[in-house]
Amino acid sequence: MQQFNTVIIGMGRMGRTRYQEMTRHGGFNITGVCDNNLECIQDYSGNKYSDWKECIDNEQPEVVVVCTVNAVIPDIVCYALDKGCHVFSEKPPGRNLKDTLRMKEKYDKTNGLVLKFGFNHRYHNSIIEAKSLIDSGFLGDVVAARGVYGKAANLMRDEWRNNIDIAGGGILLDQGIHMLDLLRYFVGDFSEISGFTDNLVWKESAGEDTAFATMRTQDGKVATLHSSAIQWKHKFDLDIMLTDGYIALNGLLTSTKSYGEESITYYKKDLEIKSGKIGNPKEYTMCFDEDSSWELEIKEFYDALTGRGIVENGTIEDATQVMSLIDKVYKKNND
Repeated sequence: MQQFNTVIIGMGRMGRTRYQEMTRHGGFNITGVCDNNLECIQDYSGNKYSDWKECIDNEQPEVVVVCTVNAVIPDIVCYALDKGCHVFSEKPPGRNLKDTLRMKEKYDKTNGLVLKFGFNHRYHNSIIEAKSLIDSGFLGDVVAARGVYGKAANLMRDEWRNNIDIAGGGILLDQGIHMLDLLRYFVGDFSEISGFTDNLVWKESAGEDTAFATMRTQDGKVATLHSSAIQWKHKFDLDIMLTDGYIALNGLLTSTKSYGEESITYYKKDLEIKSGKIGNPKEYTMCFDEDSSWELEIKEFYDALTGRGIVENGTIEDATQVMSLIDKVYKKNND
């Protein structure tokens, strides 16, 4: 197996997750890790750094993995691309659309480099099954979708996510971005968006605890989003309406196991009541007890590096489109 010399910048929860998955994959030779808190990296083998530029300059890696706070993501990504490195970066792609466009401009000037952002929700089994079912045409065409993504969050904690200068936004940017990306994935590019954000409970928090948005595509498909830090019980629900049926995605397998069982339920419309009572058609449900999303995401990145595939999910275009939607909601809220 071809191995790529790799460094990981930022060794918090996501940095550790990527380290473990890339080590398990076998195609990444992690020569250095970097974190401004040296206690986070004291147990790792290989070279250790507290300065990310020094890490990249000294290691001269082929791949740079960025798992830092939002504010420094564009600096590291652009620097790594300038050095001729392939880049895998966590979401969100910066604090705002301006940050994302800066990385896009830099990437567009490169030749042959791979840039991928970590929108790992696309690799969950329920999402994969839903996309396959939609693409098959069995349930007709998608016409609308409704997404709810919520958690219990203490937004008054003294951490970087409660600093707008570092984070860029609240729950919409931090978690709702995943649901927005999935709505784009299933429904299409949105030409219109309206919405608002608010602090309904955490009044003194720098970032919003609630966001609502309604979107429409050029051909009239509609989607809605509710992103919440005041759900109090972790929740993931995505409903997709099609011309001949319906798909419901409920729950999400995560490391916390707090979003419930991950499942997909679908049914075909039955106006002639062949399978049961009208409004209560026969349903088909699949449940999943394994999360392969991290593995599949790294595999796609590696296949792109080796020329056996391309980056299909988490492209710079995906990043730009979803950040554009978030930017519009924030701007409308500040008007």
